Amino acid sequence: MNQTAEVVFRNGPVITVDPRDSIHQAAAVAGNRIVFVGSGQEARALIGPRTEVIDLEGRCLVPGFVDAHCHPGFYAAIKARIQLGGEEIKSIQDIKEAVAQRAAATPPGEWVLGWGYDDTRLAEQRLPDRDDLDQVAPDHKVFLSRACGHVVSVNSRVLQEYGIGPRTPDPEGGRIVRDSAGRPTGVLFENAKTDIENQVLPGEADLAQGMKVMSQDFLGFGVTSVHDAGYWDVTGIRLYQTGVSQGWIKLRLNFMVWYTDPETPIGDHFIASGLMTGFGNDRLKLGACKIIMDGSGGGRSAALRRPYPGDPDNYGIACHSQEELDRRVLTAHKAGYQVAVHAIGDRAIEMVLNSYERALKEHPRADPRHRIEHCGFLDEALMDRMARLGISAGLGLPFLYLLGDNYLEVFGPERLTQAYPLRSLKERGIVAALTSDAPVTVPNPMHGLYFALTHKTKAGREIAPREKVGLLEALRAYTIWGAYLGFDEHNRGSIEPGKLADLVVLSRNLLELDPEELLEVKADLTMVDGRIVHQNN
Repeated sequence: MNQTAEVVFRNGPVITVDPRDSIHQAAAVAGNRIVFVGSGQEARALIGPRTEVIDLEGRCLVPGFVDAHCHPGFYAAIKARIQLGGEEIKSIQDIKEAVAQRAAATPPGEWVLGWGYDDTRLAEQRLPDRDDLDQVAPDHKVFLSRACGHVVSVNSRVLQEYGIGPRTPDPEGGRIVRDSAGRPTGVLFENAKTDIENQVLPGEADLAQGMKVMSQDFLGFGVTSVHDAGYWDVTGIRLYQTGVSQGWIKLRLNFMVWYTDPETPIGDHFIASGLMTGFGNDRLKLGACKIIMDGSGGGRSAALRRPYPGDPDNYGIACHSQEELDRRVLTAHKAGYQVAVHAIGDRAIEMVLNSYERALKEHPRADPRHRIEHCGFLDEALMDRMARLGISAGLGLPFLYLLGDNYLEVFGPERLTQAYPLRSLKERGIVAALTSDAPVTVPNPMHGLYFALTHKTKAGREIAPREKVGLLEALRAYTIWGAYLGFDEHNRGSIEPGKLADLVVLSRNLLELDPEELLEVKADLTMVDGRIVHQNN
């Protein structure tokens, strides 16, 4: 070694996540690359007069976390909305008071927007409806999103403006909730909310400000790369490019395009352009073509083979017929796209595998790395089929930490014995990356690592204990496997010479921690491209 490093990390375990799960004592960076991993003694030869030496003091160095399915664009967009997911929101009355306060500061006729309520945590154990919202904001247009993003509550003014009345039919792939008299309650599921949702996207200035906050929030958790699972607005993609080029977005961004409907045809535009997955560079790259197949588990709209417990007529919502899903998957697959389909319920997952199998048979392609997003409810046959077809998973384990108590109330423990089954997927050689789905959950990788090791919810209740994995496998699922899903495993996701210097110093040595202590771990320092972009004082 005759090269002087710009930064040397030493005096703490370097958890490399390389193919051998090697643990070293030092690592060095020059430019934007890792140039050395090895012993502290060997690292001394790389230290010159201008080298910054970072003493880990027993803390561990890990690869930058890769969140392979989240919504940073939407995370940025909701920053200006009423935040309804906090501990202080315990009832519909609390929601009404928050809406009334925002309405008082908003001109009549304008939108009052909120995000993040969870009906299972509310005293009333129900979704807020038009009557609740009419009481506090009759002169405004109120639009509140449930934490899952698949259900919204609106008031009468919104229903009237968008022509949703007793005779309005449910759209394909959506549901308008009605009372016993057939009157819409203001609660809309899936495609029933799409037209309204498209009208409440933030302005460019608000979105840019939100993106600056978003970037720092993710970096503060040690997340260095994200897969934006569908920012469907061209304005958002343009702001990503501006933010990266001007330096106020320091994350690496892999953005999916949504193959949705005629009103938001960005997926069609990208396919027609001739661009395909992989276009771009190490900072901003075109990822998968995303399709939504069902809803959420906690929102009782994931498409299941068996009905929801206590709701015998509810099998969830399949957003497309098998024929339509086949058409969309084949179109994107033939155009050179990796395809990523949101499917939580077992019925939806089976339909997705049908489409993937047909596309691969009709138009064979080398290494397409098609994905199932969330991939919540599986059985042995579905997992065997995923392995045979080479399908990967973006697995939402943080759901079961932060929202698992909700899942237990909705499904009961028996229906969750193979929910989000990281261990079973691993045993079949299926690549399963951990994901936050932020802002549905907090983009803190410790939540996913904690649940992977303990299978305990936030309230300490156990779910599917057979699916626990060890620390190194969980860490692999939040680093190199996320990079793999973005075709980037040779360039990032582990600490190896030649790879991009995306690194995180954690506040504790993970190798010595009891799993219960994982939730206390923080990112003391985050490096992207060889530059420190976050550091705790």
